[in-house]
Amino acid sequence: MPPPVETPYLRPAFLTALLAAVLSLAVSAVFVVIARGFADFTLASLLRSTVRTWLVALGSGIDAGGVTFALVPIGATLVCVALVACTAAWVVTEPVQELAAFTATTAGAYGVIAGIASAASASGDVHTPVVRAAFVAFVVGGIGAALGAVRRHGGGDQLWFTASEDVRLATRAAVPGVLVVLTAAGVVVVVQLARNISRAGDLWAQLDPGRGGGIALGVGCLLAAPTLLLWTASVLIGPGFMLGTDTSVDLSGSQLGNVPGFPLLAALPPPGELPGWVFVLGLVPLLAGVVSGWRVGPGRREGVLGRVALGAAAGAVAGFMLGVLIGLSGGAVGPGRMADAGPPTFTPLLLAVPVMAVGGALGAALAHYRGDRASQSPDTSSTGRPRLWKRHQSPGADRRVDES
Repeated sequence: MPPPVETPYLRPAFLTALLAAVLSLAVSAVFVVIARGFADFTLASLLRSTVRTWLVALGSGIDAGGVTFALVPIGATLVCVALVACTAAWVVTEPVQELAAFTATTAGAYGVIAGIASAASASGDVHTPVVRAAFVAFVVGGIGAALGAVRRHGGGDQLWFTASEDVRLATRAAVPGVLVVLTAAGVVVVVQLARNISRAGDLWAQLDPGRGGGIALGVGCLLAAPTLLLWTASVLIGPGFMLGTDTSVDLSGSQLGNVPGFPLLAALPPPGELPGWVFVLGLVPLLAGVVSGWRVGPGRREGVLGRVALGAAAGAVAGFMLGVLIGLSGGAVGPGRMADAGPPTFTPLLLAVPVMAVGGALGAALAHYRGDRASQSPDTSSTGRPRLWKRHQSPGADRRVDES
């Protein structure tokens, strides 16, 4: 009889999923209580609201009669990922030998918990899609478990899907390119908010959220900031985004209809054409691709063509990552004209990949020729400066001996 297969990862995986779900529900309960202003409510309604808040934060969306909210709240989803990661780092006290199996098991258990919670919280016309809730929880649980375990004990190489060093190098080099675009988008959002801070204050005053509602509204604005950042990144790439029927923003201008009274939306530009110099921002994705190609660096592949191909691959991967993130940031935020908000699903991906691939090729070529010049530069000292002192120093005894 063969010995039983050892699965030491099962217990920490199930424990991570369970504790992460409990912790997420606890945070959601605090948010619900604060948002409702400590009003009287039954235990059943509190539990139902808490579960729905957690599922919506994961990205499940929610249907309430004729009103559909399908937007993935990127900020809230990141908080859920962080909670799973913290739980995994606390539960996994020893290095996991089978990290991929631990991650998959945690993700599956977390998804099952979310699916059961989605089915149990349905009442009347209000429900969260069960399949979508389970799927997004699977993704969030897997990412969080991997991050937590790797953060605590390392071993991230086990999670690579390939042993090819070129693929790993291109993927690592793609990350700085993505960060360049997101940083530029963040700067644009901050500048716009600073210019329109009075408008944001007026929107806040019109809502009159009260003490508890004000806290919830402030948290909501913080959690919505990553979504607006991705929408701005879509503007930099080209397609822009919509905020309901007849409302769109891109580098050519802003067409605004009736916009929801959300303070963060004060960052939207006023209606009309934007200044001509704004088109310079369209170069940001290309420059981000150059950064990715540059990070590939010289000496990785022999020959300029090999390095350029690897740089183009790094830029393409960066564009793919960015396009997927932007595509996930859109969705319905209400009925009627608000049934379609955010960037197009596939257009940012189709534009970002080729543009950033070209930038990656340029960056790799620049890094290649810079490396060639560096290898042909004069002898340098420990400070990195050319040793020109021999040419200018006065002839000493040692040099007179050599000359003789």
